[in-house]
Amino acid sequence: MAASSMLSLTSQYWKLLAGLAGLLVGSIVPLFAASGMSWTVGTVIACVGYAFTLLAVRCPSCGSRWFWQASLDASLYRPIFRGTACPACQHDFATPR
Repeated sequence: MAASSMLSLTSQYWKLLAGLAGLLVGSIVPLFAASGMSWTVGTVIACVGYAFTLLAVRCPSCGSRWFWQASLDASLYRPIFRGTACPACQHDFATPR
């Protein structure tokens, strides 16, 4: 992961990884009958993981939900992973304050 991305500068990678883990667990575990997880439970877990990522990753300065905005405008994914400034309020997280 990029050390100078907005996610790392704001210490929010754990939110992305937690949401991704829920999405993957809910999508893959029901494939194995020995797991005992039904498709319904798997779908709920996957949706909760996705929704968590959409709602929890936000700008500490203005509160803009970065992944929610990126789901509406795909051009915002690059600033989230490679940029240092919030696309909404232009607060630069790389400069010390």
